[in-house]
Amino acid sequence: MAAEKKLLRIVACGSVDDGKSSLLGRLLAETGSAPDDELAACEGDLSRLFDGLEAEREQGITIDVAYRYFETAAAKFIVADAPGHEQ
Repeated sequence: MAAEKKLLRIVACGSVDDGKSSLLGRLLAETGSAPDDELAACEGDLSRLFDGLEAEREQGITIDVAYRYFETAAAKFIVADAPGHEQ
């Protein structure tokens, strides 16, 4: 019987331009967890994997919490990108 994978929960929050969405986007890209069509649509800006709202892209800030679920051979992950600014 195979051991059950651990579930890791990661949340990134902080000020504007701290690189939260970019860091998490890179995590998805590096682990092969982002679909190819979504990677292509990012046009090199990996933050777009999390910043799905048009207003987020236009303003360059995280407005709403975005979740992604993925797994590797070693573990399962829930990753959240959360705004850290007052607005």
